[in-house]
Amino acid sequence: MDPSSLTQRWMVITSLVCAAAVGAVTILESALGDTAPTSAALWWVCYAVFVVVLLLMHGFLPTPRALSQNVLLLTFAALAIGLALLFPRQTWMAVLFVLTTAMAAFSWRPRAVAALVVIQTAAVVAMGVLAGWSLVDVLMGVLAFGNMQVFGALVVFTARSEAEARHDLTVALAELRSTTALLDLTSREAERLRISRDLHDLTGHDLTALSLELEVAAHLTASTDAGHHVVRARTIAKDLLTSVRAAVSRIREETPSLDDAVRHVTGDTPGLDVLVEVEEVASLGAEQTIAIVRGVQEAITNALRHAQADHLWVRVGGDEQEVCVSIHDDGVGAATITPGNGLRGMRERFEALGGTLEARSHSAGGFAIRGRFPVAQPTT
Repeated sequence: MDPSSLTQRWMVITSLVCAAAVGAVTILESALGDTAPTSAALWWVCYAVFVVVLLLMHGFLPTPRALSQNVLLLTFAALAIGLALLFPRQTWMAVLFVLTTAMAAFSWRPRAVAALVVIQTAAVVAMGVLAGWSLVDVLMGVLAFGNMQVFGALVVFTARSEAEARHDLTVALAELRSTTALLDLTSREAERLRISRDLHDLTGHDLTALSLELEVAAHLTASTDAGHHVVRARTIAKDLLTSVRAAVSRIREETPSLDDAVRHVTGDTPGLDVLVEVEEVASLGAEQTIAIVRGVQEAITNALRHAQADHLWVRVGGDEQEVCVSIHDDGVGAATITPGNGLRGMRERFEALGGTLEARSHSAGGFAIRGRFPVAQPTT
């Protein structure tokens, strides 16, 4: 299991339990009449908003578009500080700072998290002043809760670092598999063309020369007993030349399997479930096949590196006139698309084949690519 995913799962459980425990303990202490928040009504309002924000960050409630993750984290931290300052006599309330630090470490950079630790540690000092702690208690509280915040942040940063390393390795593996498939496809195509040229240039020319020599020999031996043998040899040579030419034509007309090439690229991609549907298209050349495979390769890289998608759908179909390539994922979308080198390269390949390529995305999620180009007519 991904270390970051495992850490996030435990963070969800721990944060919900921690939030519920804070409310339960406060109710018990208020019922027993021992201690209570400075302003009970205001504290409970802050607590209710605190729980709602926590549910929003974990995705249990729909998040409005105006509330980004940074806004939610800032609100969450401010509410934790407010809850602690409204109930300063309870030292354990500072445990909320450890929770907010760990939550922030999943999204923020180390400098931002360090600033949050400093602010919340200062809030611990404010709690001590409001509650009348001794100087030793204040120092102990600062050391204890400050160290716990730092420890929580380091655990999350370590999980993030391992997850990013595993993610980069997954992307590199997918790109290596794609490159291997393309290299194999290109090598086979080059070897096929080399064999066809050798058959045509060497064997074909030799057989042509042999047929001409046999034709001359047939004229010279027409009146002898060996004449009919020469004629039979000339016929065999002509038939063999015809067979060689037919073989060369078949070799040149053979095209690499599009389905095999696409499935080789998409097969066993770690962290991404790829669903492939390919219809073999007649008269599809090697250059067109490579363009499609390159497009699928780029879509996989984008889904892993940028979209953070779990599923990718690839469909290739067409008829005798046109080939259509449709690729989409369920990852993080964007309101606007800024074409990178990969997307520009895909569009250039499709346009070089006389086709078009369009990319669509939206903030709700998902990235889609749709390209088409005409099928090359077989040459005679």
